Amino acid sequence: MFKNKKMKSILMSVMAIGLSASLVACSNSAPSNKEASASGGKLDYPKRPVEMVVPFGEGSASDTFARKFASIMSSNMEKPVQPVNKDGSGGLVGMVYAHGQSNDGYTILEVTPSHVIADVLGTGQDLKFLEAFEPLARIQEDIYVLSVPANSEFENFDQLLEVGKKKEISFAGVSPGGLDDLTLNALAGATGLKVKFIPYGSGSEVKAAVLGGEVDVYLDKLINTVGYIKDGKVRPIVVLNDERITEIDELKETPSTVEKGFDVTIGSWRGFVVKKDTPQEIKDYLIDQMKKVVETEEYQKFNAESLTNIREGFLGPDEFKAAMLKDYEKFDEVAKQTGLK
Repeated sequence: MFKNKKMKSILMSVMAIGLSASLVACSNSAPSNKEASASGGKLDYPKRPVEMVVPFGEGSASDTFARKFASIMSSNMEKPVQPVNKDGSGGLVGMVYAHGQSNDGYTILEVTPSHVIADVLGTGQDLKFLEAFEPLARIQEDIYVLSVPANSEFENFDQLLEVGKKKEISFAGVSPGGLDDLTLNALAGATGLKVKFIPYGSGSEVKAAVLGGEVDVYLDKLINTVGYIKDGKVRPIVVLNDERITEIDELKETPSTVEKGFDVTIGSWRGFVVKKDTPQEIKDYLIDQMKKVVETEEYQKFNAESLTNIREGFLGPDEFKAAMLKDYEKFDEVAKQTGLK
């Protein structure tokens, strides 16, 4: 992904800024376990607002989620959780910024599969996400849907496979080596499809290319696809899931990848981490607060509206770590197969 000199230059500048912030933060070292607790066993935290780093732009799905989550979380804390956007380089700018802060629990980083992929492809250079941060919780998970334009020659997934084993099937995306690219290539590897990635400048351009019939297939998260499906602009042919999605009428007849015999169920997800060696008492407190948010009626309503309630999203720190390591193995395999690594 970062093969050109311009992107490397940007990333090196970001790393330099992160290092400077880290040196400043070191003067305020994280409290020890004893220092983290006040007399009587009560945790003396938080004393000031907690920063939630959103490593994507304002108005994005990750931003919308983070702001809703922070709002609910703040209502049960003595000090608020304040989202701050640090967009750029597919989530790396935010990651570098968060790593440059003190490991005192006052900086939480929102994370997605993009951060695991950065480790796989080495785009974070010397900063390794899975080594530098510790998980708090995974909160939600999206499901991918593979669709075709309404006027497509492909009526179903079986027809796509029949043709796609003989000639390349084109699909649009924003960044080679991103989650969409690796996911479709994982499906291609399992099914024998020949696929061709066609880059576009933005997500809106990708959608325009799909609706204009410039590409053969459209792979996107359920929440981004369902409106087009209901409007008859695209036709779903398979969902990357263990079973059919019966909660949505327009998808009840769409088979799942597992149903078709292909164990490819990669989805997107969102969760939170803190810098390594953050005091355990503070991590426990934050995890507890996140569990409380997930259990609220307000969040559950938001989760249902976002269509991220179909799969069980919440994972505690140990399970979240294991899931990310499993994702690393899958993405690493696909990256090697496609020549990205």
